[in-house]
Amino acid sequence: MTQRYFLDTPIGQATSVLLQGSEAQHLTRVMRGKCGDRVELFDGSGWQWSAEIEAVGRNEATLKILGTEEVDLESALALTVGIALPKGDRQKWIIEKLVELGVTTVIPLTTTHGVAQPVDKALVRLRHHVISASKQCGRNRLLEIGEVASLETFLQRTGVNRFIAHPKSAQIGVSNAAAETLGEQEACNINIRDIQFESGDAVVAIGPEGGFSAEEIAGATRLQWKIVDMGPRVLRIETAALAFAARLLAGI
Repeated sequence: MTQRYFLDTPIGQATSVLLQGSEAQHLTRVMRGKCGDRVELFDGSGWQWSAEIEAVGRNEATLKILGTEEVDLESALALTVGIALPKGDRQKWIIEKLVELGVTTVIPLTTTHGVAQPVDKALVRLRHHVISASKQCGRNRLLEIGEVASLETFLQRTGVNRFIAHPKSAQIGVSNAAAETLGEQEACNINIRDIQFESGDAVVAIGPEGGFSAEEIAGATRLQWKIVDMGPRVLRIETAALAFAARLLAGI
């Protein structure tokens, strides 16, 4: 497989490009690229370029453009995942897998039971992981990691296909504040196996380790979000997100 490298500036009509920064270091130091080697370049726009190394410097490489091709590997379904991110390296892992599956956008959420509060440095790192995952899987459009949003704000999104993942076991012990919406909640319930559509737009909210609160679920119900039963077992954050994305984008 041809090694792929990301360009953070458009090529335009240029016949050669100067690769710098971490991508150049990966090419020259890790992969030990040398003059004459062929590589592939992409910039997140959907286009990719075949190129040949012309010169190698200490922290840069000059590449001659050999050909241009538009390769669209995107799904006909644009899926936005709002997620209360887990702690540590699990954030990196989940972003990598959502890139591979073809998710369009990820919105980090703040929730009542959330334990990992997204910070700017963490989001910068996750955007770097998006690039790394795109290089590996051949994707030419970058998954977008949006700005942090509260669940309340996220639930204001409009659209037909809006889902909120909620394990069946978590529906026990609903507080008085949410009890009045139980009838509506049952009407909004849907099993993940029953979700079937292949194009358009969809949005899903994935909760934190402690799940969404009863009040948060009640709020989603009032706004006509469909509550998705993910099965009889309680799933971890990353498992729920991947299960939902795989169901919609890979038909699994």
